[in-house]
Amino acid sequence: MEKIKLTFLGTGCAIPTKRRNHQATFLQYKEENILIDCGEGTQRQLRIAEINPCSITRILITHWHGDHTLGLAGLLQTLALNGYNKTLKIYGPKGTKEFINIYLSLFVNQGQIKIEIHEIDSHVIINEEEFLIETKEMRHNALCFAYSFILKEKLRLDKNKLKKLRIPNGPLIGELKQGKTITFNKKKINGKSLLYKEEMRKLTIIPDTSMNTNSIEIAKNSDLLISESTFSEKEEENATATFHLTSKQAATIAKKSNSKKLVLTHFSQRFEKDPSILLKEARTVFKNTILAEDFMKFEL
Repeated sequence: MEKIKLTFLGTGCAIPTKRRNHQATFLQYKEENILIDCGEGTQRQLRIAEINPCSITRILITHWHGDHTLGLAGLLQTLALNGYNKTLKIYGPKGTKEFINIYLSLFVNQGQIKIEIHEIDSHVIINEEEFLIETKEMRHNALCFAYSFILKEKLRLDKNKLKKLRIPNGPLIGELKQGKTITFNKKKINGKSLLYKEEMRKLTIIPDTSMNTNSIEIAKNSDLLISESTFSEKEEENATATFHLTSKQAATIAKKSNSKKLVLTHFSQRFEKDPSILLKEARTVFKNTILAEDFMKFEL
């Protein structure tokens, strides 16, 4: 089974700390290498994580606050200097085209890359054969979107059973994938007996937001839910005033959405020494919760 691989490149808030860089997350599935947000310092984080920036195929921007986007200008220049030969697809809220053009005007361009910009709203924005990406608008003081990466349910051939039959690659394999019965070495083989169902897998990222029904809807049945957690429970008034979540509210979203695992991120510098209070609060609502750290990795 092909894995979705996730690397946290930055788990901090508006002000970076020794422990946490600005927001950025890297998602890999087969040939897709997707960067979600690109805070200041993301290029260095990519290098430390041994991820080649030129492998990036798409960039998803949640919103245009600096701690989520100020690394873009440098990244775009690096791609140009390193001969990036793909078309970089960038997705973000209305205004993304204007902001990208502003970023590109901040320095003397040394080389150019092909960029394809998509301004999004709440719907399925990417629909490929094996996966789709959907978005929903959050409630923040800037136009902001959450993203779900969804691997579609799929019938697959059991490789171990196939190996024992010694059927060579070719048209017969294609027929078996369709569940057809074939004849090989004078034996009939029912393709349906070789097929198994690979269940849907879903990863959701909820960025800066206050509590809203869209966050629960987009997170529904997530295998992994990543949510901002800027404030503690006793700071709920400040969270509401600044359009952010408390750790307990993030846990409530996980519980109501029937998610399997919650990872808290977007930590304020106030919790630099000891963010454990956020974990304790969240676990009173949703036990399967952990705290993100820079360079933490997941597979699902």
